[in-house]
Amino acid sequence: MSFRLRIFLLVMVVAVTAIGATAWLTLSLTSRELNRAQQASERHRAEIRDTVQRYGVTHGRWSGIDVVVRELSQRTGLHIQVTTVDGERLADSDNLEGRAEGPVQSVPITAKARPRLSEEILLAADSQRATDLASGKLDPNAKELYRAGKVSLQRPKLPRDLFAAEPPDSALESPLPTVLRQLAQYRAALRAINCTGDADALASDTAPYLSREQLADDARCVRTATEDILSDTGWLQHVWSILAKCGIDPRTFVVAGCLVGSFEAAADTTAISSVDIHLGAPPAPGVSALGQPAAFGVAGLIVVAVLGTAWIARRVSHPVWRLTEASRQLADGRLDVRVPAAGKGELARLSASFNAMAEAVQQSEERQRRLVADVAHEMRTPLSNLRGYLEGLSDGVVQPSRELFASLHEETMLQRRILDDLQVLALAEAGNLGYTKLPIDLAELAGAGATAHRAVAKEAGIALTVDVPAPQWVQADPDRLRQVLGNLLTNAIRYTDAGGHVLVRVREQNHEAVLTVRDTGVGITPADLSRVFDRFWRADPARQRATGGTGLGLTIAHRIVTDHGGRIEVISEPGDGTTFTVRLPLHAPAGTGQVSAGQGRAGQGRAGRLSAAPPP
Repeated sequence: MSFRLRIFLLVMVVAVTAIGATAWLTLSLTSRELNRAQQASERHRAEIRDTVQRYGVTHGRWSGIDVVVRELSQRTGLHIQVTTVDGERLADSDNLEGRAEGPVQSVPITAKARPRLSEEILLAADSQRATDLASGKLDPNAKELYRAGKVSLQRPKLPRDLFAAEPPDSALESPLPTVLRQLAQYRAALRAINCTGDADALASDTAPYLSREQLADDARCVRTATEDILSDTGWLQHVWSILAKCGIDPRTFVVAGCLVGSFEAAADTTAISSVDIHLGAPPAPGVSALGQPAAFGVAGLIVVAVLGTAWIARRVSHPVWRLTEASRQLADGRLDVRVPAAGKGELARLSASFNAMAEAVQQSEERQRRLVADVAHEMRTPLSNLRGYLEGLSDGVVQPSRELFASLHEETMLQRRILDDLQVLALAEAGNLGYTKLPIDLAELAGAGATAHRAVAKEAGIALTVDVPAPQWVQADPDRLRQVLGNLLTNAIRYTDAGGHVLVRVREQNHEAVLTVRDTGVGITPADLSRVFDRFWRADPARQRATGGTGLGLTIAHRIVTDHGGRIEVISEPGDGTTFTVRLPLHAPAGTGQVSAGQGRAGQGRAGRLSAAPPP
């Protein structure tokens, strides 16, 4: 599984777990809160409505209702909002508690601030009307006569002291005057508490509305309010006209509750306007409100999410940790450290790349150590010889001669060649070996290089043949390519016995210029073939020492060809010779149709050599 897919799955597992847990908690809380809100609303609906109504009745105003709303919300745990019928907000428990306003039910509870009709009056009126109807004292046609204006009830005269005690049987004798007196008492009581100016309230929502203490302490306000009500004949007559309907029709009270409806209609002339009460869910509780099963479910989800995330994170991070640890050990010098590279994902490929890098670093370190050892070995023998001869000359043990000085000079030149080759190789491997690349004819360069080595080959009894039938242009540094060709020809002549043959050929193949140097020498064993381009490597160290080679020529040649964007290859069979092949990109310079005099001479030379010695 790839690293990207692991990260994606990790994120998805965490996200799905979190979303699922959140959705489950939300649904559980919402369902529980809806049920709790519904139950609380049904349980406290009547209590809240009666409390708000009682406040409106006893105060005659809605100012200060916020205190009642806050107390009700704290006691019932509900969100309570009180508005007028026009939508003006009077109080909101959430705002009063300093929290964000929550939702409320769209269907309100209407609270009408009307005083209550005494139960004694209702019972007495019901009993008296039933008796009168049974005895025939009431005319069944009284309702029609009243509508025709032929029957009317005279408004009774109210006592000057509305709050004086009534006779115990007054309601039984005539309930309507008693009801009119209660309405007048309520209107006068409201004016009395408003007169005091201390935001007092009525003692009760039923007659006589004012307590004895209030009547005594506020006697002046009570007296003034009573006089105002008794002098308001218009209001009294309007109220009486509403109540009188129940006195004309003897059936209305018994059948439809006329007296209650008339009382409420008459009370509306004095009471303040009604309000709407909206109930909502209580404030959202904590997770503890979910209960023990839900708490266990939440804990289980958290445990699963933590364990799953930890497992996936470990599977993802463990390979990274191993790479980090291996990198630290590699930096500390443990070049043999490797990491497992199982699988086909990005981390597996990264591990394989790290192993390849560590292998390359280890091989480079080993090559560097071998280089130092090889350089020390190459320098030690000639320097020991020089030191021995110089000490012998100094002590007089060895007599100076021309041959001795020539031998010492040869040893010195060998060391100089080794140092020069090492310098060239170091510059090439550091990328600092300068190249002056020009369009050159590889065929002409091969012919010129072969001419330079023809004398050496002839002296060794080796035939040197050049096969370059057509120009092959490349973009290269001519001096460096001559150095490559010289190393190849030198090695071919050196490892070919007398009577052998060396062939230099230039061809075009697969859009590349191909230079081939083939000999019929001793060849290279398969075990040594992979080390041909290593520093100081020799197929025959004794023979190489005798001829003065440094063991760096092929290494330098390989670097030069690589820097030109080409490649050098070798194939060999022991006893059958060796073939080195240099492949370079073709380059067609401007004016390739014109051949210079030098190129013409080179072509003539090539033709002569081909005829003199055909390739094997």
